[in-house]
Amino acid sequence: MSYRTGLTVMMVSALVAIGCGLYGYVAPLTGVTGVWGPLAAAFGALCLLIGAALMARARARGARVVLLLLLALGLLLTAFASALMHQWVMLAALAVCALGWIAALSGPEGARA
Repeated sequence: MSYRTGLTVMMVSALVAIGCGLYGYVAPLTGVTGVWGPLAAAFGALCLLIGAALMARARARGARVVLLLLLALGLLLTAFASALMHQWVMLAALAVCALGWIAALSGPEGARA
């Protein structure tokens, strides 16, 4: 998987995770209806979406490294939150997002040292 494809996978799976978080907040009988946990996890997924979009625009290598580290931290914490809430579809979407993150480790095609 290429760098751009990995970022696209991250953004699409983050959108799915946002939807799952909002669904968990609104839908009855999810066990987390009306509490702040699913909203916090949806906000974490929104941060992943914004970070992946910034990563696509980043030109400097240092900026890409910082964004990769922040994305990894956000990915782990959001996945932990979704696991605690038993939101398994959201956790699966974040696992796909992690695969996109691994693909993004390769860096852009013209940035080889």
